[in-house]
Amino acid sequence: MPACYLLVPYCFICPCRVEREGACLEARVVVVKVLILGVAQDAMRAVDWDGGLFDYILAIEEAWHLRPDWTHMLHSDSLAPDDRPVLLEAGQQVVTEADYEPVLTHFGGAAYTGSDLVLAASYWALAALEPAQVFCMGCEFDSPGAPIEGDARAGASRSNGARDLTAKARRLEYFASLCGCAIANLSSESSVLPFQRATFDGLDQVRPAYPSEEASMVARQLEQQYGDPASPNAQYPCAQGMAEIDAAWRRCFTLRDAAVA
Repeated sequence: MPACYLLVPYCFICPCRVEREGACLEARVVVVKVLILGVAQDAMRAVDWDGGLFDYILAIEEAWHLRPDWTHMLHSDSLAPDDRPVLLEAGQQVVTEADYEPVLTHFGGAAYTGSDLVLAASYWALAALEPAQVFCMGCEFDSPGAPIEGDARAGASRSNGARDLTAKARRLEYFASLCGCAIANLSSESSVLPFQRATFDGLDQVRPAYPSEEASMVARQLEQQYGDPASPNAQYPCAQGMAEIDAAWRRCFTLRDAAVA
């Protein structure tokens, strides 16, 4: 069990593992693939893909219009009712803030997870669908401060450095690594999302990205030092605190890549 796992204060249990007497035992027997489909222009490339290659297709907000075979549609409360599906086919589920907000809280709260919908969708998928591989398509951001997908909460705060999307994505990747889950970007467009790139023809070649355990421990310790913003009546860490935490998450994978090189 990675040493960094011991620092997780959110009672998080890897869905792909069994917790027994303090030991994490590998339990996954099926490789579950999840496609997260966003609304960026590049998402149109996925319209004609063979949906049978994925176990679940999670569409973010209006992306459900792109394919009729989506299994989950995730949206914030701010999405207009006219833009939401009304008639659901068998096996389809709508995921609302009431569903994914507790998951974000479970993983530390929006201050640490980030509140953009692609991150909310990824955390929710990690907890609810128990994937071995998560693939993002059409989830690009125009810039670090302007997410195409929108905010996961209608009134979410954007202060105190909570908009470092690259750092938030690295944090997500850390939690995914605890479950042996790989996250990859199928888009060829530029993006602040730092996930490994993959192609539609190479889905099975994607493997989890594991961060530096030592650097991950530092990042988790910083979060504990600045408090738990997900607890009742708690406030976001100060701007300096968030900047330190985000920088620490960025270093987790930078140090790993340097060590491999």
